[in-house]
Formats: sequence, structure tokens, C-alpha cells
Amino acid sequence: MSISTNSINCGDDFIPAENGEVNVDAICLENGQEMELKMAKLELENVKKMAKLEIENKEQKLKLQELMIEQKALKEKMTKIEQEKEKNAIAADQLTKILEKISEMEKQQKQQNENTTKAVEERFSQLQNDQKIILEKITEMEKQKKQQNENTTKATSDQFSKMQNDQKILLEKISELEKRKQRKALLNFQQNYWDANFCHKELEIIGDKSLIVHYKGNTSDFSSVFAIFLEWCCSVFAVHPFLLNNNSFDIFYYEISVQNIKSRLIFGFALKQQDKLFGRMENGAYSYESDGEICINGERKGRNDKYSYGVGDTVGIGVNLATRQIILTKNGLRLGSSRLFVASSFVNNSFYPFVSLVYSGDKIEANFGPNFKFDLTTL
Repeated sequence: MSISTNSINCGDDFIPAENGEVNVDAICLENGQEMELKMAKLELENVKKMAKLEIENKEQKLKLQELMIEQKALKEKMTKIEQEKEKNAIAADQLTKILEKISEMEKQQKQQNENTTKAVEERFSQLQNDQKIILEKITEMEKQKKQQNENTTKATSDQFSKMQNDQKILLEKISELEKRKQRKALLNFQQNYWDANFCHKELEIIGDKSLIVHYKGNTSDFSSVFAIFLEWCCSVFAVHPFLLNNNSFDIFYYEISVQNIKSRLIFGFALKQQDKLFGRMENGAYSYESDGEICINGERKGRNDKYSYGVGDTVGIGVNLATRQIILTKNGLRLGSSRLFVASSFVNNSFYPFVSLVYSGDKIEANFGPNFKFDLTTL
């Protein structure tokens, strides 16, 4: 049977037969192969596109992995810096902020792993910028650390220099104290004694060493009674004075032991020797009285019952020549009179020990050293 060429169409073209008839099977076969070829080409293009996208995706993942490695290395470096700066209170706060920023960056990176290439590139650029900021901060922190180390070195050097200077001063003071202790037992304790040429006529000096003073007169005598009311007494002075020299580390000191006393007894040191009645209110006189009253340069400085003394007591008076501080003692103990000083106007003047008695029968014995009841080495 013959089929018309106008009625048979398996595609856009047809193949005529040799006898003029249309070969339908051939036409359909050729058209099917062409469609398969087109589909294969299309599928190949799709495969290429998918491969390209997969390659691009792998490249982006590789970039992300490299970035994560860099961030990990940067984090390890920051951790190391943080450990080194633990003791630095100022840098610790900055390191904490950096670590918080890195942690935030890691969270953002995790959320953006599935984003497009553009987002990854933008993120990569942002990370590079953050890395630059961090490196700048690290550089600044290293500068600060270097400056702090230099300051610490300088401060340590200054402290060492000050310690050396303080040690030198301390050694000098110790040396002076040692010299002072060595001199105490040797200086200002020459064999002193009471001077008969400067002794009131009512007094007598007793003993081979001329250390005992006795009131031999009659207190009922008008002159003696009148002297009591005028605060004048019968006095005796020592032979040797001491020089008030503030360039010396020496100490002048002497003691008296009370053997008999009826009312008042005064002893101390004064500027000059006299053979008459000598009052405690004299200018240049420094005295310690039996009723506990202290007179400084002829002026009363108050009375303290704890300072009072009588028969059987041993009392002492002295001067630190370097400081002009007056020393008072009773029965081997120092009295708390640290605010008493010899006037600076008397520097380079000589002072004489003296004792003044008031009543008949009063009697004392002096000790001019070097062995005293009070231990001078405790000063």
C-alpha cells in the first residue's frame, strides 16, 4: 500500500523511498537519534555546569579551610599572648576583648558556610580586616609590654640604688653607734671630785676621794633659814667641767647617793663655780630636786612625784652632747623626760656639776664614773 508524502510526518523532515513511497520507519529512527543526541548534549552541558559548580564549591571550601587554619593559628597565638600577659592587668582586658571577637567571628563563619561565593568573599575580606586590626593590637600590646619592661628595669635599678644608699647610711650609723659605745666608758669620766675652793663654808667635803658632802652648819642660823625661803642653798661645785659640744658623740653623766636628807636636796650642773649660796633659779643652771621638780636654765618645768627621791636612793643627771638632751635617772632606771634639752645658746660652754644642801646633817656621796647604777650603753 502506498502512503502519501503529505500525510506521513514523523518529524520536521521525511525520507522519500526510491519508488516514491515514504519510509516511515527510517524517518522516525533518524528523528529519534537526533533527539537523543540533543538530550545527550544538554545532559553533558549540565554535567559540565555541575562539575564547574562542584569545583567552585570545593575551591570555596578549600579557601574556608585555609581561613579556618589561619584563624586557628591566630587564636593559638592570641592564647599564648594571653598566657604571657596574665600578670598584666592593663593588657588582660584587651586580650579578653580579642578572644570574644574571635569567638564571634567563628560563630558568623559557621552560619555563613552555606552562603554564596560572594558572601564568602565578603566574609573573607572582613576576616582579613579583622586580622589586620588584631595584628595592630598585638603590635601595640608588644610595644606596651616593651615599655613596661623598660620601666620595670629602670624602677628596679632605682630601687637597688636607693637600697645601696640606705644600706650605706645604716652602716655609717652603726659605725657611729659603735664608736659612741666605745667612747662612753672612756670619755668625760675622768677622776672628778668636789672642789674645796668652791664650797660653801657650811659644807664639808669628806673622804680621800672628796666625793662625800656633809652639811655641818646649824640650820637655825638666820642666813640659812633666809636662804630656804629665797630658794637659795649651800652649794659645792666639782673641779672638772664638761664642754657642751654638739660635734661630739660623748655623754656627760654623774650620780649621787642620798645618805641623809631632812627637806630639800638639789643637784645638777651649772655654767660657773661659786662659793656662796647658789639658787636653783640661777641662769644657766639645770637641776633635779628631791621633791621631783625639774629646773631648766633657771625655770621650773613642773614636778612629778614619781621623780622624787630620798634617803637610800641613787639619782643621776647627764647630757647627750650631740643632741643636748638631758638624761635623768633614778635607781638605775631612766625617767621619761625626753623633751628636756640644754639651750642651744650654751653650745661650746663649760658646765660644772654641783650639789646644794639645805638642812644641817644632810649628806650625799657623788659618783663621777665610769661605773654607774644606770647602764649608759642602753642609751
